[in-house]
Amino acid sequence: MACKRTTPHIATAVRAGNLQTYTFASPKSGRKALTPSMTTRIYTSAYKDQPALTIESSKVIAQFLPQIGAKLCSLIFKPLALELLMQRPGPTYRMAPYDGDYVEQGECSGLDDMFPSIDRCYYECYPWQGTLIPDHGEVWSIPWTAAAQDQQIHLVTHGVRFPYRLEKWVSFANASMLHMAYRLTNLSPYPFDFIWAAHPMFVLEEGATLSLPGGIEKVVTVFSASNRLGRYGDEHAWPIATLADGSQRDLRQIAPKRTRDAEKYYIKGKLPAGWCELIYPQSKLTLRLEFPVAQVPYLGILPNEGGWQDLYNIFLEPATGPLDRLDVARLHGQHSTVEGGGSYEWYLAIVLSASH
Repeated sequence: MACKRTTPHIATAVRAGNLQTYTFASPKSGRKALTPSMTTRIYTSAYKDQPALTIESSKVIAQFLPQIGAKLCSLIFKPLALELLMQRPGPTYRMAPYDGDYVEQGECSGLDDMFPSIDRCYYECYPWQGTLIPDHGEVWSIPWTAAAQDQQIHLVTHGVRFPYRLEKWVSFANASMLHMAYRLTNLSPYPFDFIWAAHPMFVLEEGATLSLPGGIEKVVTVFSASNRLGRYGDEHAWPIATLADGSQRDLRQIAPKRTRDAEKYYIKGKLPAGWCELIYPQSKLTLRLEFPVAQVPYLGILPNEGGWQDLYNIFLEPATGPLDRLDVARLHGQHSTVEGGGSYEWYLAIVLSASH
């Protein structure tokens, strides 16, 4: 059956040891460092049994795994000596094969890039119709190349089943803001539909609260371990949701780990503005994500309150399309498309601030 294209969103365009250093090749193209006068250290390091690349400011240490999806594996806020990304125990990194299961075979930690879908599904449109998109996308499990220049890291990978190039420039906009600029280039003459989503597993502490832009009215359930938020596609009011048992819950308040529940939902429709915040009351820390709402208009939220793998964490997932599946996003005309030979650019910034 022919693929009928709906109207998409289209845009043009530590833990780190001082190991031996090496000379990086200059990237052929890239972004200028946002703060060239600020001191930034970039050096090779190790994460478990894997080679890593670390970028460090006076306040933040960020460690990446170029050979494993360019994963942000560790994010430390130095003023509080606080690791903000979920870490798995053990000295050996769990290496998943291409097209492997993200949860069952992968490390499932840190921050990965999900592209061109989150859930496994089949691509629907010519000339790649019927091509299976791997679980959590292609790019989290494959090698990226890395280069460093002008106080930034340039990371690049290419599609396996689809003809694209995905690039990421990592730098500090200021000492407390890690900035990741992305460029997707379509290497074919045909339009390419996709979803990109950040997939950070941020640690939680009791009493943590969510803050979102004003004007949001509803959320849409993707899954609910206890069914308190119903089934896939069910809608609830934001921020006060009526649960399956008739009780009400303020979704801004993260419940304690002893709740033993987990759920995921998306803000219904496009966000009014490109940011979200997580406030840690005990640490007196605010973690803020910023992204361009014109290019990244959707947000998925997954509070894991001890209901999955005995972990206490939250996924805050800015995305170019909702509901985890490219085919479902296309059905609702909420996917993104990069035209043949074209490019699509966006960024993700992580801003950390402590109050006294």
